[in-house]
Amino acid sequence: MTTDTLKARRQEILDSMPDPAHVMRASLITRSIKCGKPNCRCANGEGHKSLYLSSYYNGKTHLDSVPKAYKDSVSQCIKDYEDITALLTELSSINLELFRRREIDL
Repeated sequence: MTTDTLKARRQEILDSMPDPAHVMRASLITRSIKCGKPNCRCANGEGHKSLYLSSYYNGKTHLDSVPKAYKDSVSQCIKDYEDITALLTELSSINLELFRRREIDL
């Protein structure tokens, strides 16, 4: 790739990067829990399904309940984290190549 092409791609990455204000490194999981009531439908079948945000920090996994109203927003925050991570990896590669060519302003 030419230096101009690398610089153009770097700018494309910077312009397309999601806003990092609400990114989350986590996963959404669904858990089935039995409530313990003997006459409840969950006693003989699937439990009550609940959505949780699973995150790993400070050597521990944390689970936080996610209300249905938050599902789409939380999903977008997780996707933005994944997108930013991929874009930063590509950006770093471009910057390294530009540095090797001595074509980067530091």
